[in-house]
Amino acid sequence: MAHIKTSDSKTASLRVYEQVRNQISVGAHKVGDRLTEGALAEQFGVSRTPVREALQRLASEGFVEVLPHAGALVKGWSQGDVREVFDIRAHLESMAAGLAARRATAEDVAVLQSYCDTMKQLSQMPTRDVPKISEQNRAFHAEILRIAGNRRMADIALNLMDLGFLVRSFTKFDQGNILRSSSDHQNLVEAIRHGDERWAEAIMRSHILAAASIFTGTAEDDAQARMALRPVGTTPPK
Repeated sequence: MAHIKTSDSKTASLRVYEQVRNQISVGAHKVGDRLTEGALAEQFGVSRTPVREALQRLASEGFVEVLPHAGALVKGWSQGDVREVFDIRAHLESMAAGLAARRATAEDVAVLQSYCDTMKQLSQMPTRDVPKISEQNRAFHAEILRIAGNRRMADIALNLMDLGFLVRSFTKFDQGNILRSSSDHQNLVEAIRHGDERWAEAIMRSHILAAASIFTGTAEDDAQARMALRPVGTTPPK
């Protein structure tokens, strides 16, 4: 049991929120998984009140859907939902890439190159390690947002990036898609290294929109989860 001390600077509710969000982001809780207040309260060693608050916040950010008398479900997404999120990411992160090209130091470029090199090595392995590839991908994009120097933009973009379906979208990528993504990262490093804002913006925009065309959503998984919660003998909604 992971006890949460309410005497810490962060509240119990915030700590539950952060840990459950992280579990969803890395795929420990999959689309359609049911999260109950009682089970989470026992897991984290808190009362149900901070758990309820954490689930409400996760629901407001799109990670879960709270259902009456059924706890919360890790949320599924339609293809339209996915496109909207990736469109916003493409706009924000292309802007960030341009700012990074203007502001990056040699040390910043070296960090980006290290992430790029690691992802390239992972993409060339015969067996794909999706969690590690996803981790390196997130770290690379987060570093560009950090270099850009706009904290509010970074907060919004990282929240969108951390939605579970985005992190797990690499399960939808074939080997060619992963190699293309790795190549895009290397081109971004070069654009930032040369301080070319327009080049960096263009690569980032096409990089994110290409990923959006591959991931089609989780509607089928979400529908199956709802069917599992439906009482025996009832008819599914039209």
